[in-house]
Amino acid sequence: MTASLRAQLLATSVVASWLIAFPAAAQATASVGDATTAASASGQTASTVQPQDAAPQDNTPDIVVTGTLFSRTNAETPSPVTVLTADNLAKAGINNVTDAVRSISADNSGSIPIAFSAGFANGGAGVSLRGLTVNSTLVLFDGVRAANFPLADDGQKSFVDLQTIPDAIIDRIEVLKDGASATYGADAVAGVVNIITKKQITGISGTVEAGISQRGDAAERRASLTMGIGDLEKDRFNAYLSVEYQHDALIMNTDRGFPYNTTDLRSIGGVDANTGTTGGGSSTSAVVRPATRLPGGSLADGTAVPGGLYQVLNAGGCGAGTIAHTTAKGSFCEQNIIGQTGVISPEQSRFGATAHFTGKLGDNAQLYAVATYYQDKVVTPGIPQNIRQILPVGNTSLPSTGTQNIVLPAHLTNGALNPNDPFAASGLDAQIFYRFGDIPQGTVAFSRTYRGAIGVNGESGGWRYTADLTGMRSTVDITQSGFINAPGLLAAIADGSYNFVNPSLNTQAVRDRIAPTLRSTANSSLAMVQANVTRNLLDLPGGPLALGIGGSVRYESLFNPSINPFGDTLNANPIQAKGSHTVEAAYFELSAPLVKSLELNLAGRYDHYSEGYGHFSPKIGVKFTPIPQLAIRGTFSKGFRAPGFAETNGQVEGFITAPAIPCNIVVQHGGTATAGGGCTGGNQYVRPGALGLLSVANPNIKPELSRSFTGGVVLQPVRWLSFTVDYYNIKKTDVIAGGPDYAQAINAYYAGTALPAGYSVILNARDPEFPTGTQTVAVVEAPYVNAASIRTSGLDVSAQAKFKLADNIRFTSRLEVTDIFQYKFTTAAGTSSYVGTEGPYSLSSGAGTPKWRGNWQNSLEMGALTLTGTAYYTSGFKETADDSTGPGTSGDCANELYNNDPAFCRVKRFIDVDFVASVKVSDKFTFYGNLVNAFDAAAPLNAANYAGLNYNPTYHQAGIIGRYFRFGANVKF
Repeated sequence: MTASLRAQLLATSVVASWLIAFPAAAQATASVGDATTAASASGQTASTVQPQDAAPQDNTPDIVVTGTLFSRTNAETPSPVTVLTADNLAKAGINNVTDAVRSISADNSGSIPIAFSAGFANGGAGVSLRGLTVNSTLVLFDGVRAANFPLADDGQKSFVDLQTIPDAIIDRIEVLKDGASATYGADAVAGVVNIITKKQITGISGTVEAGISQRGDAAERRASLTMGIGDLEKDRFNAYLSVEYQHDALIMNTDRGFPYNTTDLRSIGGVDANTGTTGGGSSTSAVVRPATRLPGGSLADGTAVPGGLYQVLNAGGCGAGTIAHTTAKGSFCEQNIIGQTGVISPEQSRFGATAHFTGKLGDNAQLYAVATYYQDKVVTPGIPQNIRQILPVGNTSLPSTGTQNIVLPAHLTNGALNPNDPFAASGLDAQIFYRFGDIPQGTVAFSRTYRGAIGVNGESGGWRYTADLTGMRSTVDITQSGFINAPGLLAAIADGSYNFVNPSLNTQAVRDRIAPTLRSTANSSLAMVQANVTRNLLDLPGGPLALGIGGSVRYESLFNPSINPFGDTLNANPIQAKGSHTVEAAYFELSAPLVKSLELNLAGRYDHYSEGYGHFSPKIGVKFTPIPQLAIRGTFSKGFRAPGFAETNGQVEGFITAPAIPCNIVVQHGGTATAGGGCTGGNQYVRPGALGLLSVANPNIKPELSRSFTGGVVLQPVRWLSFTVDYYNIKKTDVIAGGPDYAQAINAYYAGTALPAGYSVILNARDPEFPTGTQTVAVVEAPYVNAASIRTSGLDVSAQAKFKLADNIRFTSRLEVTDIFQYKFTTAAGTSSYVGTEGPYSLSSGAGTPKWRGNWQNSLEMGALTLTGTAYYTSGFKETADDSTGPGTSGDCANELYNNDPAFCRVKRFIDVDFVASVKVSDKFTFYGNLVNAFDAAAPLNAANYAGLNYNPTYHQAGIIGRYFRFGANVKF
């Protein structure tokens, strides 16, 4: 498509839509209902076949279902859509958008829970349909795009933060589980989540709610108040104001028992991974041993004296919270540092306000305007920082390994003997192992979202139209404390101002010198205008042939500066990204009911990005209804995901699990070869652990492409029973990845062969104990590249049964299950399969890809009393991942990610059952109580997960919280 043709198509679509919209609004010649009336009053999957004796009447309200431009008299489309109504969510005891979307069985690996507070997107929560990560699921507000959260997952994957969506005014949530780039453009590869708010509220209503766990912690408080006036039919307008507040208390690992409060799993056959267990170590009690430096060497270039013994620096020995050890290596302190200071769920405070106005323009058009402010504050304490750290890449004034070999000098800068160095009198330096227990570490993420929208919709002369203008800005203020500044640390060590012997004596000024507070503000913006018109063109045997056309222009920007711009603060990721672009789009949709039993739908969209590339996305859908009780449907579509700003103009250093170091190198560092070709032992230098992966921008990368198809049946043999079964198959190509072959690069380095093209490695300093041994890898560096493909397929099954047992007794049962058949990731190194494993380890934050997810809800309504039970199921999986140990290795439990121990290979299934009871005392007052995780099911042991200590916060958060009680009341005036 030429630039001229593209411009003409875009201009025609937008101008035609607006020219029709505004005059029609003034003419007001015909009545039209709200185009987004609830798609499913019962909240069932939006695919129920309409029974033969329930044909739509003339007064049946039209609805618009996510994924199509046309209004319909039912929610059936060729694409599978799940609808969660406010009533459904209340019956399930779900009180926020995040939990609502996460409850859907199609949400899988790569989603972001708020519990993962140590992630790159601190304070945000995102959805990942089909496990294709958060940047392949599009989230809409009332059918309109929103600005992305300024902090991307893994510094790369952009997403809309579910935490900034008002909860109190939700009418329903529609989840389109199909590719939708033909309608919405980029990022809709895996599907769409459309948050639809209430269009009319009258009177005053409010909700108060409080909850607490059986263990007496995890307290939460929620409240909302909504006030509305005006009736659209009588007064021709409605206006409402809604405010809401939420506070969730902090939960620490120390608040839970074994195994969620320790890294010492020896009692169940694991290893003791506490710090300081192998001599020296990084506890909050300083440990030293004699060391030297080369002439002219810096304090970061020390080498331990061969045979030198460890000793505790404080004369009183190991401090509180540590365990004293004395071995042939000397005296040192062990500490369960993660168990003592780790966070299960951060403290969170949310506040939001929404003002909404809807007015009739004549008899056939409506005008709406909405403004929303939302803020979210997430406070996350952290683990005391280690004095020995790999320095983030970018600083050239220190060795590439930062302070890995730091020492305390024998003489201070004024020439005096160093009181922190017990070997100073002998002229020796002191190699130090220490965590700064006197400097609190933590992160505060304070996000604010401003959103406004105005639009019109209506009908004139056979044309239906909508036009929307929206703007949104999201900012996140990040404050990080307790991170150690390398120059400040070295200066304080050189002049002796920091007291390592008794840290409690340090002044705040000295602590601030070593760990100044870090601050940054990131922001993202979106401004967008879109308009579309639809019209019936002619009558076909099955109904009217309908055409829809539209266009949009949007501007997006991101500014995420590095919180560590000079690269001199230890462990503070120098992530950064920025950019802006304009996206123009034109689209169409054609609905053709060829005969009464056969409907054909054709759609297409062209998007052009100001960076210079464009993409056309087609889609075709078919629905065949041979009998009223049965519908057969299917779709085929192509889509794309545009490169994010972080991928084209940014960088991020992440942490990856290093593949096992070859035995011949382990032997060089104190290990022993075994008869079977393996090895045992080796010092800390060659122990398994995390290392850095520096992914850098590549302005030449291309968009990711997708091909997807679905096929299914909808069956309603009787009025009270319905089923849906839908198969999906998605393939993504040109997948953008940062260092997808990092394991191969590391293995190539150790083998002495050429690294994959574009890769390089930064090495640790030499092992002080075995300085002639091969140096190990500290950081792998690689650009983002279009270097992979993903193929996934599976089956979605849903069922609903509704019984009227008596005049005032009704029973409803709803079931939703997703079975993933395959999830394969292919790079030049080979194809990896991730279903039923903890992979893709680096792309899913260690969450994994369980084969089965499902939920089953049963609700009994007896007059004023409603009782509901909902069970959630997640299947078990192996604690293995091909992206950590190489393609084809995850089937072998010898490659288990926790210490290569087959005994820990299997993560068990998890079943959580919730109960909700509500009593409608009167038309103005309802009281309810929730029993969450009623049977106190414990989170399965997942020792290799790095988002949570020995458990998986993505799927098993209810198990770590335990049995939970929540009570609330709804009041109306």
